[in-house]
Amino acid sequence: MSDTNQEIRALIAPMSGSNILLPGTMIAEVVNYSEPEPYAGGPDWLLGELRWNGWQIPLVNFALLVGSSDDASVPARSRVLVVKTLSIAASVLHIGLVIEGLPKLKSITPDTLVEVEGEHPAGVFSQIAIDDLEAVIPDLDELALTIEKAVYTR
Repeated sequence: MSDTNQEIRALIAPMSGSNILLPGTMIAEVVNYSEPEPYAGGPDWLLGELRWNGWQIPLVNFALLVGSSDDASVPARSRVLVVKTLSIAASVLHIGLVIEGLPKLKSITPDTLVEVEGEHPAGVFSQIAIDDLEAVIPDLDELALTIEKAVYTR
């Protein structure tokens, strides 16, 4: 029997070629995708700035960044997972991640989570398997700092 004291409520969201897994407390909102205002000279995975609740937040094609997809296009009916960074990157407090569909609530325990061995791509804290799904856990601090260097500190 698993220990419910070690249970974490998380969201697992589909993205091209994989899934994103984050604690529910890191999710600010899920919104419909809308075209961002592009950055001049930003990397291809950084789609631009998206208006959200009076803020301009960076929008990331995370699947392209981590290599689970090589297609830079955004599928119809995509959504944006707005996440809190809690980062030292002062100009990047929230990040939008393109997802394909609605996230699902998942209860995670040490018994249900298996880390996938191997090297992690840039921007990935961990690659895991949970039940019959594989997912990546983004390294939001690294991602926020990478975005800040790419577009805000020129």
